[in-house]
Amino acid sequence: MNNKVGTEVSEDSKSEKTPTASPSISVLAAITASLERDKETKGHPFKYQVGNTWNLKNNVSTEFVEQIQKKFRRKNKFHSYFSGLPSNKTPDGLKKLISGDIALDDLAVELIKILTITANESESRNLVGGNIVFMHYKTFGDYEDHGRLMIVMVDKKGAFEFEEGTLQPRRLQPIDTDALRQAAMFDLTLFLEIHPKKEGSAYLHFIDGKSKAEFFKTALGCDIKVTNQQSVNNVFEAIKKFSNENKLGPAFLKKVTEKVYEHIEKNLGKQVSLVEIQQVIDKGLPAGHKLTATFAKYANENGFQINSVFEATRQALEKSISIKITDFNSNYSVSVKAASIGYAGSNKPVQVDDELTYLKIPLSEADREKIKASIGDHESSDEDSN
Repeated sequence: MNNKVGTEVSEDSKSEKTPTASPSISVLAAITASLERDKETKGHPFKYQVGNTWNLKNNVSTEFVEQIQKKFRRKNKFHSYFSGLPSNKTPDGLKKLISGDIALDDLAVELIKILTITANESESRNLVGGNIVFMHYKTFGDYEDHGRLMIVMVDKKGAFEFEEGTLQPRRLQPIDTDALRQAAMFDLTLFLEIHPKKEGSAYLHFIDGKSKAEFFKTALGCDIKVTNQQSVNNVFEAIKKFSNENKLGPAFLKKVTEKVYEHIEKNLGKQVSLVEIQQVIDKGLPAGHKLTATFAKYANENGFQINSVFEATRQALEKSISIKITDFNSNYSVSVKAASIGYAGSNKPVQVDDELTYLKIPLSEADREKIKASIGDHESSDEDSN
């Protein structure tokens, strides 16, 4: 078959979609498209080419999916829902795929067109293309499962190799997932249950590999607010303002901050929803309090950008409850948990004077020895200054 640049694959090229069984998954269909700069056109816009549907009689497709799934489990993910904008056609395409009204190769053509347009509209001059793999697979033996659609962008010159023209995958041992640039996974069963609502478990999942460009999320219609790090930070900022504005008192703020911290800590690397945070806060309120079930609405209405579902790392969590302190000349920089700071005379380990001019920090034996080795003891330091 002769592939057409910027056009669909002809009907006679579609291979039989007999699922390939594995101990855990069945691959129903897969196809590769390429997205690259057109060096012969002014401005070098992106163009696309769609290959043949994969031959599922070998194990390459199954191995590919399993390797990417491992990558998804290990990497920090961005979870979300579809934006709900009328211009977003991806939900309609997924519904047709689930109902059988459209084949994966036809859906891939629709999506690669959108990806190409979005890439060309991107303001990033450093945006590069790659091979984009579309895979529809499901849990092996689960006939109620509508499956998942995975869209993966990989380097054109990397460990992922595809046949020239047909873009069929070659077997590689091992598959190098470091060549992955971006990936999106749509849980079709959850999507059918939840869409168009934006609550409950998220059905869209993204990971950034070598590329951090937002065009992938934008083109596929993801509802983007902020990063996971910003979501975690804004949760704790919103809690402080929520407590202070409603005069709930320092004891409430301390208790709720600790409980929210514990909840996120128990779910590091997992989905945490804004509704879950609200439920933790509600437990700190008296029964029947008028502010029960209001935190999520408060956070959204007061400009705290928090994704409906986010995923925290240890670093993001620690950073969100700490204050970084530095002087004008950058002579020092210290990060202190906000809950550890108090005025002089309090029981807090880190103390400030009434005018907030100086900070007093207790030193460990090891730190004292390091400082002493650098400046000497007090007596010798006084002699040197005379």
